[in-house]
Parts: sequence; structure tokens; C-alpha cells
Amino acid sequence: MPNIELLRLGSEREFKKLFELQAPRILNTALYLLGNRQDAEDVTQEVFKSIVVGVAGFKAESSIQTWVYRITLNKCNEFLRTKNRKKRKGVMLSLFHSQPIITEESPELIHILKEAEWQIWQQIQGLPEKQRIAMTLFAMDDLSYQEIADVMKVSVSAIESLLFRARTQLKKYKPHES
Repeated sequence: MPNIELLRLGSEREFKKLFELQAPRILNTALYLLGNRQDAEDVTQEVFKSIVVGVAGFKAESSIQTWVYRITLNKCNEFLRTKNRKKRKGVMLSLFHSQPIITEESPELIHILKEAEWQIWQQIQGLPEKQRIAMTLFAMDDLSYQEIADVMKVSVSAIESLLFRARTQLKKYKPHES
């Protein structure tokens, strides 16, 4: 992890190190939550703008990784709120009916988008927001219950409950027969 003091002093080298370590995770988390690569890339840029502006005020009450996840979740939620407010007229092309974009830089996404897992991913998108976020952080980003609780600012027992309810919903899903 980059040195927080050097980040506060504006070290380009430390910001580059932070970017190289966190950008793939931020992008994948945003892509998983938003379902659109362009939106995820835009949110990733916004996250790094917020990091640059906010690093001076980072109190280190949590790890820098947890802080970055919080910013990512906040930016994704902000994006979704803005998008929902606009309520554009016309037909939106659903990600479910289009081919996903897969790149070499995202091996985790390639894994997620395998045929069987693609159906599960679709169902996760239908979960209530908090369950979807908790399941994404657990399944995709491999965070512990404690880390998820820190990111979402809730108790570990709340995370256990969210993940239990999410799993219960996912077990009810019956894949479409082709």
C-alpha cells in the first residue's frame, strides 16, 4: 500500500502506486454494481478525483483500502441516483441482452462472465441495494465480513444477515432452460 503521508504531500509516485493497486478493483466493483463498462470507467475517474481532493482529510480511522471502497460505493450510488433522476425517454438497451465487453485487464470479470456465473450475476443485480453491495464485496472482491461491515458502516451481524438473505433469494432462482 502507498504511504499515506506521502499521498497527503501530493507525491505523484504514491498516487501512481495507489492507482495501480486500486484501479482494477474499483473498476470491477463499479462494473459489477452499475452493469455498464463506460459508467464504471466514469465512476472510477470520479473516485480518483475524490481521493486526490480528500486525501488531506483522510483520518486513517480505517485502512486506505476501506476508505477507497467507501468512496467507490458512494460514487456508484451517486451515479445511480443521478441516472434515476434523469429518467430519459426511450428504450434503454439492457446489459442482459447485449454482449459484455471483456478486456485483458480484467481477469476477474472474465471469470464472472462465464456462462453459468453470468446467470447468477443477473440475479444479483435484482437484489435489494444493500444485499447487492454486500454480495458484490463478498463474492467479487473477496472481502471479509468485517471489511464489508467497515465499508458499509454497519455491524458484522448486519452483513451476515444481508448475505444470508441474498443467498436465500439467489437459491430461489431457477435458470432459464435453453
